[in-house]
Amino acid sequence: MQSRFAEQRKEIDIVWCKLTGVRYNNTAMSTVKLNMRQERFCLGLAEGLPQSRAYIEAGYSARGNAAEVEASKMVRLPKVAARIAELRADAAKRSEITIDDLVADLNLMFKLALATKNPAAGVTAVMGKAKLLGLIIDRAEVATTQRRPMREPGEVKQMTLEEWTARFAAKRADGGTLQ
Repeated sequence: MQSRFAEQRKEIDIVWCKLTGVRYNNTAMSTVKLNMRQERFCLGLAEGLPQSRAYIEAGYSARGNAAEVEASKMVRLPKVAARIAELRADAAKRSEITIDDLVADLNLMFKLALATKNPAAGVTAVMGKAKLLGLIIDRAEVATTQRRPMREPGEVKQMTLEEWTARFAAKRADGGTLQ
């Protein structure tokens, strides 16, 4: 009976992970037995949510200060604390790649591009390194044009900005314009 329950729990966990987009591996939930809301709470904290927000998004009904209190209690549960530590350890392993590692890889690619006499690849490697180091920032300039609406469709005459402002500016009750 116990193994059938474990199999059902594993199937439910896999389906839940597929629905939420969380990567599932067999060791992810094997060491700590949590219910689904507790697991979602731990995943929310691992993603960087505040405790009360993770508590609410996990499906608990408390709101406001009650959510903060209950989330604080839940973090102190040994099995929840162990799962949070496990998730944080996984995140630390994933973040071991640093900018220095990437720059070293790009240096290697640059040397390879020079050795194969492929200048395009060398330029790409240099540009990638410059972007990583913050020397180049991709920005798109957006230019807007000011268009003035026409009241009468057949009107072709061009107005100056002052004429347009005088004609279409919001009027005050005393006859002046709002500006």
